Amino acid sequence: MQNKADDYFDLTRDQSKWLKKVLKIDIDKVKKTIFPQIAAELRRNADIVNSQKTFDVATVELSYERVRNLFYDGLRIFAPEAVAFSGKLEPSQVNVFQKEFDKKMRDIKEDESEKENYKRMKKHLDSWLGGLTSAQKKELESYIHNTPSHVNEKVYNRQLLAHEFVRSFPDLNARGRFVEGLFTRYESMREPAYSKLTNEKDRQVITLVTSILNKMTDSQRETLIETLRDRANQLIKLSKK
Repeated sequence: MQNKADDYFDLTRDQSKWLKKVLKIDIDKVKKTIFPQIAAELRRNADIVNSQKTFDVATVELSYERVRNLFYDGLRIFAPEAVAFSGKLEPSQVNVFQKEFDKKMRDIKEDESEKENYKRMKKHLDSWLGGLTSAQKKELESYIHNTPSHVNEKVYNRQLLAHEFVRSFPDLNARGRFVEGLFTRYESMREPAYSKLTNEKDRQVITLVTSILNKMTDSQRETLIETLRDRANQLIKLSKK
């Protein structure tokens, strides 16, 4: 997180030192408050996988929404210090931000090919199931091939947000309100058409994952249960450090 801030704003030594200090405090809060809740959700999912032979979209969607909401709860913890950090930025750093932002947007477009999307999603699924069967790979390939990436809409949405940040910068209060919004109500700040596309894509991914789960082998099921419980245990250990 600090590295990204440095990439976008070329932080001074004092800014970097301050950010490192407050990030540690906020990350510790996330560990102690959010990690145990995510661990509980992972264990709940492990029990579901262990007890159910088949899965429906509603079950998978509920699990997704619960984890997503915990992610947003964690993000909100960083909001006060993010606002404070934005107040420490100098006008010259906005120019650095704009140049780096444009570069990142070009990188996003280059990273949204069918091949890259397939590799990214397969790697994620493999990490939970221990590898996909031939039938599951074909289903993933079909999904990737037939689902638009909406990369242009994604970039446009981020461009609008970046423009709003730059526009608000001269007014310290407006700048703070904008940054706070990013951390506390990001979904409501997205461009409406992109928000609609994102919600639809979420539903499509949930449908895909449900189908793949219903094609699990016994070995994949055992791996998924073990992985869910292992990651839950790792989060509990981290929460106590």
